[in-house]
Amino acid sequence: MANFTLTHLTYAGAGLPTASVEFDPKFTVIYGSSNTGKTFLVDSIDYMLGGHVRPSIPRAEGYGQILLGLLLPDGRPLTLVRKPGGKSIHVHQDDLRELSHATPDAIVSARRIRSRRDISHYLLSKLGLDDTYVRTNEGGNTELLKLADLTHLSVVTDTRMIDPNPPSQRTRGTAARTTARSVMKLMLTGEDEPPATKLPNAAQRRVQRGKINLIDSLALDLHAKLSRDQTPDELRDQLAGLEDSLNNMARSLAGESEQQARVVAARAHLAETDAELEARLGEVLDLLGRFDTLRQQYETDLARLEMVSEAGNLLGYFQVGRCVFCGADPEHQQAQHGHQETTQLHEAVLVESAKTHSLLADLRLTIEGLEGQRDELAERRTALSAQAAEADGALAQIEARLAPLRDGLQDTVDERLRVERDLELRARLDELEEHRSQLVAQGALPSKRRESLIAGRILSSFDELFQRTLDSWRIPDVEGASYDPYSGDVSAGGTARAGHGRGMRALLHAAFSIALARYCLDRRLPHLGFLVLDSPLVTYKEPDFDADRIPPNVIDHFYRSFLAFPGQAIVVENATPPPDVLEQARIVTFSGSGARPGFFPARPSTANRT
Repeated sequence: MANFTLTHLTYAGAGLPTASVEFDPKFTVIYGSSNTGKTFLVDSIDYMLGGHVRPSIPRAEGYGQILLGLLLPDGRPLTLVRKPGGKSIHVHQDDLRELSHATPDAIVSARRIRSRRDISHYLLSKLGLDDTYVRTNEGGNTELLKLADLTHLSVVTDTRMIDPNPPSQRTRGTAARTTARSVMKLMLTGEDEPPATKLPNAAQRRVQRGKINLIDSLALDLHAKLSRDQTPDELRDQLAGLEDSLNNMARSLAGESEQQARVVAARAHLAETDAELEARLGEVLDLLGRFDTLRQQYETDLARLEMVSEAGNLLGYFQVGRCVFCGADPEHQQAQHGHQETTQLHEAVLVESAKTHSLLADLRLTIEGLEGQRDELAERRTALSAQAAEADGALAQIEARLAPLRDGLQDTVDERLRVERDLELRARLDELEEHRSQLVAQGALPSKRRESLIAGRILSSFDELFQRTLDSWRIPDVEGASYDPYSGDVSAGGTARAGHGRGMRALLHAAFSIALARYCLDRRLPHLGFLVLDSPLVTYKEPDFDADRIPPNVIDHFYRSFLAFPGQAIVVENATPPPDVLEQARIVTFSGSGARPGFFPARPSTANRT
């Protein structure tokens, strides 16, 4: 039979030292002072296997991940990662021992309720027990095996160790006793229960009648919410017609919207072009203004030059002969007093006048060209304005066609929602009616289904192993040790376990768990493969229990019995193991101080962190 092996339990948190304990594949002893986290460690293992009670101690504050490492039956590693208080478990097909943010291979619910996505189904499928049924009541009803049905037999916490409740039962009650008996039959024989249809008993029938009344009330409420009295077929036909109308409207709306988009794009292009023309026209008008000012300046210069020329002619400045300035005849004029002095002004006026006339002619050509561009730009802007007005008209027409389409589409969508809501209400009414019919049909009292018992020879073999386990610990007065499949309890020395004191109850519970694990593992029968026992020796006792103290030699023999255990054993205790066990087992000591004060390492002081 396939089994698991625990490899480590780790608490990890950002900025905190990792707290971890590694388990030996055969035998691990965790012992030491009280209040160091030993019981917290066991509770954490149970919590990681789907337990609903979150273990909590002050030193665990700040740790954001709990990691439980396992080896699958084929030897592959598996790490379960759960946030304290989280309702889901991340499954990694790897051996992780530090704070991890890797993408998990699977995410399952932490509740052991046997859905297809919870930790129970995931782990039981690895053991080949995912389609195993156990009996749940005397009427013969069955349900799928839960991981919790096996976990409480492999992980025994300190409270359960001394609890008077039978060690084979997970909880109290008649139903729990029936389930525990069926689970024990599965473990001792390898045979599960054949699936059976659940039938109600008298109390359940009373509940069913209440359900029927509730269903009738819900049906009346749903009927009141129907908008119209239409059959489901009529609603489906109406829905089909509405879908066709919506498709036609959607196509029309898409066509109009596409045309609108094209016109809007064209209108935007016209506006962009008009803006460019307006900018160019502004540049041209600015240049015309500048050039007109320059033209006026040229004309003013020419008028001045003409005035200078006329004045020179009238005064004789521009004639060759007697100097108009000194009266000397040409022959009496000095070398530097030639005719250039008398004609230089005239020549300068002529040259300047010719130059200005040339510039003015060029300027007038430029102005004429700019005036042509101005007129062309103005004409183009006028044409663009007409095109823009035409586009605005087309958009108005499209919008006028779109408005009724949108209104009609919204009305059709609202009507479709109403029909779909009515269809959903009709479907819920049909479901309620079907459920009501099932409840009515299941109202008969079912006959008891005969329970298949565990064969006497198997019970004798188990009782013999149970007795040998107690005898190997050298416990006095435990003759006749046996397991009662009807009550689920064990007895020794002629007294049921519940009738003994705390110390003997703990030893009998531990012996039962060890014997069950040995029996299953030796015969390859269903078992998780590991056994975790918390405080089986109960070293701390109240004064009233002095007569129930465990002799020291029992402690030594108890530890030595695990050296030949066929599976994996983890014992959490206050009592110190004998030297030979210290040499052969993995020993984890919590001293309360020093290098390993407890499960959680000492946190660095503020001074050290700074």
